[in-house]
Amino acid sequence: MRIRTALFAIACASLSMPAAFAAPSSWREPPLHGDDEAIVVSRHTVKTGKGLLGYEARAGRLALRNDETGEVRGYLYFTAYSVKPSGKAPRPVTFLWNGGPTTNSHLVHVEMFGPRRMTAAGMVDNAETLLTDSDLVFFDPVGTGFSRARPGAEAELLSTLGDFAATAEFVRAWRARFGAERQPLFLGGESYGTWRVNGTTELLEKRGIRVNGAILISGGVPGSLMPPEFQDAMYIQARTAAAFAFGRLEPDLMRDRAATLAAVDRWAAETYMPALARIASLTAGEREAIAVQLARYTGVRADQIDRQTLVMNNNAFKAGFFDGQKDKVLDTYDLRIAGPVPEAVPDRARIFPAYLRDELGYRSDLAYTGLEDGYMPLPGPERRSTGMRWSYNHVELTPEAIARMRGGGGPPLSQPWLQNGMRADPALKVFVAAGRYDSLNMCEGNVRMSAKLEPALAARFTHRCYEGGHMMYRDQPTRLQMARDIADFIRAAAP
Repeated sequence: MRIRTALFAIACASLSMPAAFAAPSSWREPPLHGDDEAIVVSRHTVKTGKGLLGYEARAGRLALRNDETGEVRGYLYFTAYSVKPSGKAPRPVTFLWNGGPTTNSHLVHVEMFGPRRMTAAGMVDNAETLLTDSDLVFFDPVGTGFSRARPGAEAELLSTLGDFAATAEFVRAWRARFGAERQPLFLGGESYGTWRVNGTTELLEKRGIRVNGAILISGGVPGSLMPPEFQDAMYIQARTAAAFAFGRLEPDLMRDRAATLAAVDRWAAETYMPALARIASLTAGEREAIAVQLARYTGVRADQIDRQTLVMNNNAFKAGFFDGQKDKVLDTYDLRIAGPVPEAVPDRARIFPAYLRDELGYRSDLAYTGLEDGYMPLPGPERRSTGMRWSYNHVELTPEAIARMRGGGGPPLSQPWLQNGMRADPALKVFVAAGRYDSLNMCEGNVRMSAKLEPALAARFTHRCYEGGHMMYRDQPTRLQMARDIADFIRAAAP
């Protein structure tokens, strides 16, 4: 009788056990509040360069609430990975996102840092995953991925300052929800995502939440407030590298790329930039000499250089490099590519959402915005991207700033958000990565921008210039080196 009763008790207990015990690889954490959503948790292993690593994945959406009223203003999707600490010290946690404004985080997630990497053949283990050294949280801002604004909240969230506020709240809420307040905190973003890192860092530091490190990928050193001639001059080195790659420089410049780039960098800083700063007073002879040398260093014809401005904007350079051939326009993100850009993973619109829904178990019927298309009224207006709806509400947009943006020069000047955070926290360190062939970035310019800061700040920057474009991790040797460099940075910056 006792045996029968014990067996019955075990059977009843098994019926009430959470799904974790019935299916050890996946279960749901219940909502904390009535307007929350359940978080899907699953267990996995990954083969890394440091051995087999076991980890937990969490996929779900956190509610973004107005602090005064508790009203939900949106739902923010994340995919997070954590590893049980091997000792008493808590592991670092790194929040990562892409740019835009604004895009979902799948590129940094499954092409660089996550435990699984997306290839044309499907998902494979990522031997270089940053998960070996830090827990990871990949964040999709409102209007991307599975993240959505509530009705009436879109305008406040699709803006520079609104984006910072929402991201800072997400970081705070995620750490509180999952008990991660003691874990050393790192923020990493790519392209416009570096702005989000900088603005969020300042907000968190003001609120007493320490950020140990900022990782800025393909976004330069935002907030340095350099004059326009600085940007125009520091774009030249990437164009020289592209001209070298295509073999379009004069023979003496094709002998040694490193020597050529060093000579061009000196000319850009010591001759070209000062000339642009006093362009109104240049003589016709000085203008001609600058135009001829600029053409020689960038592989274009001298008559393509405007003698009034002495600047060839980004779009003009890309279109004019091959004399205006429409099928050979250089790619914005990788100046080594002329013409149509080959898709790194042709089936990404199927592979990545399937990874979230099937492998991680996040069974949402929402469209993963940026890779999938959901419902829009028909007939009706076409879907507008978040970029089309974006408000740069951190600065007044001048005609000059708008003209520079239309010429391919990137968004309007950022503000010294990161520098303010660094001044508030003397231990905050920064890692800056740029691609040699990225038309929107400047390897040498980044170093010069941080060097202009006060020594106490300048000394805390680590700079790396990698062979590659905007998504530099698509070059395998770069991906391997970048993975080592960022892991080293986190280990050094964590207490």
